[in-house]
Amino acid sequence: YAKKSLVTFKREVDLLLEFLEINTTAFSKILKKFDKQTGSSIREERLAQIMQNNPFLKREKLLEMKETVEDLIEEVNSYKPRLPPGWENRKVYTIGCFDLFHRGHQNVLVSLREFGAYIVAGIHDDESYYQLKKKYTIDNLETRMKNVKPYVDQIYVIPSTDPLLYIKSMVSDQDIANGSCCYARGDDMLNFPGREWVEAHMPVHFVPRTEGCSSTLIRTIYHADSAEIREKAAFAKTRYDGKPIDENGNVLKFQA
Repeated sequence: YAKKSLVTFKREVDLLLEFLEINTTAFSKILKKFDKQTGSSIREERLAQIMQNNPFLKREKLLEMKETVEDLIEEVNSYKPRLPPGWENRKVYTIGCFDLFHRGHQNVLVSLREFGAYIVAGIHDDESYYQLKKKYTIDNLETRMKNVKPYVDQIYVIPSTDPLLYIKSMVSDQDIANGSCCYARGDDMLNFPGREWVEAHMPVHFVPRTEGCSSTLIRTIYHADSAEIREKAAFAKTRYDGKPIDENGNVLKFQA
């Protein structure tokens, strides 16, 4: 969890540094254009004034912060245990919908390699997604499969709201007998469908969900029918799993 939080924070610092660089470049180009149009030469003087009045544009503190975070990430990595025995022969199974693929999905899929060398992902088809969530996907099945495939070795489709039959069909008796398989997923759904059977036949691992990252929030901001709802979602506070909340910490119900 510490590493996930640090990596997420570093990403936010990188984005802020990029934002400052873009704005500094924009100021420079605007002033250059002004000098060209008016025949003046105020660019360097104004830029110096802007940097003096807005010292954060120099990015020194942010660069120091980034360096500190990178050192912390390196320290946390040094505490990482060695790969478990039999890692190279172990298959890791997971199931998801993966609509509006984002860095939270990516982080979970990358983390699965810590448990085994071969990753098998089940993806709900469009109809079962609708039955589960009572809303249609934004990305169709083919798009979702293309988004997931770079991070896994094998994909199978689940055309049902109950994935148990399908994961049973994918896991071989030999792998179960040899202990060369496990199941892993994000910690946002501890009581996932089929857990009783899965846990009885293989180890189950949960990896931390990326903070402040949610398909629900992304869907609402960009795809809600109401402009008012889109605006509320864009500026709402979010809890650890990225879902928008009100002042009392209750999840806001946005219908997209």
